[in-house]
Amino acid sequence: MMLTLTSLKLGVHDLLDKRLSDLQRSKAGNYYQPMLEEQRVAIDTLPPALTGGAPLAATLDALDQNHDGYGGAIHFTVEVYSRLPGVDPETLAAAHRIRAAFIPALAELGASYPIEADRAIDRKPLLISMKADLMRFPIAGGGTLFDTATAFLDAGERIHHTLSDRADVPKGVRREAAQIRSTTVGLLGRLRADVVREVKKDSTLPRDLEARIFGYFDTLEAMQPAPKAEASEPTAPAAPAAPVAPTVP
Repeated sequence: MMLTLTSLKLGVHDLLDKRLSDLQRSKAGNYYQPMLEEQRVAIDTLPPALTGGAPLAATLDALDQNHDGYGGAIHFTVEVYSRLPGVDPETLAAAHRIRAAFIPALAELGASYPIEADRAIDRKPLLISMKADLMRFPIAGGGTLFDTATAFLDAGERIHHTLSDRADVPKGVRREAAQIRSTTVGLLGRLRADVVREVKKDSTLPRDLEARIFGYFDTLEAMQPAPKAEASEPTAPAAPAAPVAPTVP
């Protein structure tokens, strides 16, 4: 189960609130409920930077998507004018200057978070010096490349601030968070396996009980973006193996 702490927080709260009656239909659910309650408390006590509205890894990924989207829009907009026959020479020259200044190569959008942030900060003054060039290119629906370039660099600069915020979380707390995540994922995995076995043995249980209990977790996992390798969360020491709970008949 590849879920961030934020997704686990949402899923465990949902399971112990909205889906509690389904959880309690099975012997396994009743057995694991107290342990899940303990994990909910443990997750809730972690700093918001790790479990808030979005975990920092997901926040960085969202910022990166915006950064890359705006950067790609700049690149392909000026590329149109570079290829367009008979384009006004001044417009063509402006397009070339914009590409050279803001996105000289599309491959730049695959750079690591720190490099993207550094480039954005370095290029911020270009919004003033190249405003006239950027204003020459309107965007359908309103605005010009000046607005696009502003959003592009703002997203890059916010990557820098988010990386800085992540550094403010003590390493000890991050190790604790990794342990809590590992324990919670392991607990849910054992619960799921026991529920599946129990449903097979007990014909009185709903055939879709597993889906009722874990449907939200599956939805959250399917929506989980894959972060860039360069910006993955710090690796924590391997968690000691949790004692295997007895299988519920």
